[in-house]
Amino acid sequence: MHRQLGEVIDPRKIPQYPINEIVFGAISMFVFKSGSRNNMNNFASEGNFKKNFYKCFKFNLPHMDTVKKVFEKLEISELEILKKTLVKQLIENKVFDKWRYNGKLIVAIDATGLFTFKEPHCDKCLKRTYKANKKRKKDKIVYFHNVLEAKLVTENGFSISLCTEWIENEGVEYDKQDCEQKAFVRLAKTLKQDFPRLAICLCADGLYPNNTFFEICNENKWDYIVTLPDKTLKKLWKKIHLAVPDTKKHLFEKGVIECEQAFQFINNLEHNGVVNNWLQLDEIQTNKKNKIKKYKFVYLTNIEITPDNILLISKVGRMRWKIEKQGFDQQKNHGYNICHKYCRKSYQGMKNFYQCCQIAHLFNQLVELSKNITAFKSNKITIKHIWTSFIAFMFYGEICEKFLTRKLNHRTQIHYII
Repeated sequence: MHRQLGEVIDPRKIPQYPINEIVFGAISMFVFKSGSRNNMNNFASEGNFKKNFYKCFKFNLPHMDTVKKVFEKLEISELEILKKTLVKQLIENKVFDKWRYNGKLIVAIDATGLFTFKEPHCDKCLKRTYKANKKRKKDKIVYFHNVLEAKLVTENGFSISLCTEWIENEGVEYDKQDCEQKAFVRLAKTLKQDFPRLAICLCADGLYPNNTFFEICNENKWDYIVTLPDKTLKKLWKKIHLAVPDTKKHLFEKGVIECEQAFQFINNLEHNGVVNNWLQLDEIQTNKKNKIKKYKFVYLTNIEITPDNILLISKVGRMRWKIEKQGFDQQKNHGYNICHKYCRKSYQGMKNFYQCCQIAHLFNQLVELSKNITAFKSNKITIKHIWTSFIAFMFYGEICEKFLTRKLNHRTQIHYII
């Protein structure tokens, strides 16, 4: 990690702190889930935090205002390269191999909103106008920044950023705003360049069943499983309703809930020059009180559907939710506070802090999903409580450097929950 941090190109001529300490300081702000630069500065001034921080990481902890000034000048590509290097190392070490589907890693695609402003923040801002109504006498204009992510997701809870594409306008004059679908074209190109030989299966929501998405995936030899909404591709739906699908039923119990799954599938459906396979799952869940819940899932995929793989395909299709729950929700609502304006006046600085959050979230997932940590989660002890206890020890405890060195020099194999 020290070597990779040292390879970040420093934009300063006379640095007060080396660039590796600056970048790791920002990453640690998210690792410790401080929620703001000011709160991280408070951490640094509390008890033994700085002393223990140095013992753990062999880095001095810079003031977060100093970090902000550097991030306003640091090239955005530098932290993208750092993130990519770390993820590639994990993939090469086969950390995620046990969660491959048919030899392929599952990558979810989705966008999320980050920052909003009442006034234009920069010339890259997206713009939305809310028309006047009974409650609002005038039109309301909101300026905002969104981002599109490709995240590696696994069944046990990993949601790791592989590639980031910002959804942004080019200047204040434009015919049409940038959008998620345009950004996907750019993201797919970067994803292929950064991971040219990585075997992946893309999962995406109902915004993506279109020829552009299908052609990009087929050209890059990526599998895909994409949600098909009822009101999308109406001509294709007509063909589906006219066809006679194959069927399969599956019954199982999930705790005290009885589940009945009814599958329908059709292979080789042609639409607008693209051949897809269609799958629909209707699921009925009945609990002990005989309360019934019904669910419906519909997908298009370029994977041939058979009675043998239909359960797995539907399971992989539903894993696109991981990017929202284990990805965006964790970063917004569980300590990382990713929507906070860590560098309010600089869009470049905002992007750099965002990348540090992705790297920190990667580190934390490697810890939180390990069996070493989950062993402590008995008797209603949560990850939040474990993290609070750890930070409290950083404040008021004292790390024994000899003990830490002995532990670090002892080779340990980390196992993850399945």
